[in-house]
Amino acid sequence: MWVMDNQRFLGERDSWSRAEQFGDGVFETLLVSAGICHALPFHAQRLESGLKRLEIALPEQNLQDMLKDYIEKMINHSALSDGVLKVMVSRGNSARGYGYDRQAKACVRVFYSPYKRPEKACYVNGIEVQYCNTQCAIQPQLAGLKHLNRLENVLAKSELNDGCFEGLMSNHLGFVIEGTMSNVFFEKDGSLYTPELSLSGVGGVMRNLIFKYCERKDISLNVMDIKRDNAEQFNSAFVCNSVMGILPIKTLNKNNMAVGQLSRQLQLAIESGEMYA
Repeated sequence: MWVMDNQRFLGERDSWSRAEQFGDGVFETLLVSAGICHALPFHAQRLESGLKRLEIALPEQNLQDMLKDYIEKMINHSALSDGVLKVMVSRGNSARGYGYDRQAKACVRVFYSPYKRPEKACYVNGIEVQYCNTQCAIQPQLAGLKHLNRLENVLAKSELNDGCFEGLMSNHLGFVIEGTMSNVFFEKDGSLYTPELSLSGVGGVMRNLIFKYCERKDISLNVMDIKRDNAEQFNSAFVCNSVMGILPIKTLNKNNMAVGQLSRQLQLAIESGEMYA
């Protein structure tokens, strides 16, 4: 096939990246602080799980070692010990068409950039969150995966009003699923509640770490379908991911929410490192 890129003729090519052609792959986004990613084993586990589910050949190198090597190399190249590492693993290259060679070697691309942490007030007082009209698609085969096709999140993010930090997305059944870049937890009477993700959404690393922490601390955690219309029953809520940590919600669609006790406990667990035990 012959290829042009923004009017520039690149000549004839046997193949082109399946990540670019089809979003055929998965990615991880890791927070690096003082040269260390505390959640490294959990990112490696999720990356391996995602590749296996999509039947993409695993890189030859142990994934945790691979991620660690990329962190070290990016720090050396950039002289930046604090940043965000994005790792994309695709099925590799192929010609036009959805079919692929099952023996194709996976392609790994890595990006490293500075990270500007949200202001302290966001962690102390909370953030403004709104509901988005863009829906999460229902697709059980892809539910939970952090695959490369994130158009829903792009469209949802574009809806956010000025001053609104995050938006919550639902599926067409009316169930709250996740934020545009986060998972969401609700709190009531000393218990946590988070959406079921067997039909839609991304199973985040921080979400999984919270599950493990709650199990260790005997904190009641309920995974369930949460109707958008019923979310007002909860006293508190927060959004989370492995880069920004836990941000309490102070307003949801301009309705006030309190910062919950469990939200504070989980924030402290991240700061102390106990979350990653």
